[in-house]
Amino acid sequence: MAKAGARTKAEEPRRLPRGRHALAPEEVAADQRRRLLDAVPRTVAEQGYEAMAVADIVKAAAVSRTVFYANFSSKRECFAAAHEACQERLLAVLEERCEKGMSTEERVETALGAGLALLAAEPAMTRLLFVEAPSSGREIALRYHEWLRRYGALLRSAVPEAAEKSSLAVEIDQVIVGGIATRIAREALHGRTPELRLQIPHLVAYVLAFYAAKPAAGAEEAALPRAVERSEPSEGRRRNTGA
Repeated sequence: MAKAGARTKAEEPRRLPRGRHALAPEEVAADQRRRLLDAVPRTVAEQGYEAMAVADIVKAAAVSRTVFYANFSSKRECFAAAHEACQERLLAVLEERCEKGMSTEERVETALGAGLALLAAEPAMTRLLFVEAPSSGREIALRYHEWLRRYGALLRSAVPEAAEKSSLAVEIDQVIVGGIATRIAREALHGRTPELRLQIPHLVAYVLAFYAAKPAAGAEEAALPRAVERSEPSEGRRRNTGA
């Protein structure tokens, strides 16, 4: 697999200052573990899971092998921890936005828009979650499908009337979420992750079709700019974050 281009300064690991500093040992250890977990998506995007080695991870994280083995017993354990961290980050974004809209369509559109905006901005994380994780061994693949189940439950909470209409609500949720995951993986494999937000109107229509909640006429065309606007930070948030 071809490697990604050179990293920008923003992608380089943040190193602790050399020599004496005021950080407590537990702060140093926490920072080193965070750097290892942050390095995994970048490294697996460049190398692929099978080719990725511990040496690649420690180099990207700018830590020693001793530090790596103080935190993880193997490449697989480190990858599994990074997978969980990335899934938790995505779930937090979806949960935050899932209650924002009033109608079923607005709830689905807002949550999907926020999730796809995050994934579009983080191609390496997207590849880890939807391309590498499902094929990285039985244990990680099972965790991947458990996360899909959780996303299905979240989807059901955004469409509460669905549970009342069908005794197969859980199965329907999994079909929907599995279809969305497959679409994201396909876009990632074709190098189109930054354009994921263009899929918002199509995926909203896809979700609503399963629940027989058809979007209003012209809604699919209007969904993209509306969802993109909702997925972007407000002017106040931009000031606070320095964006």
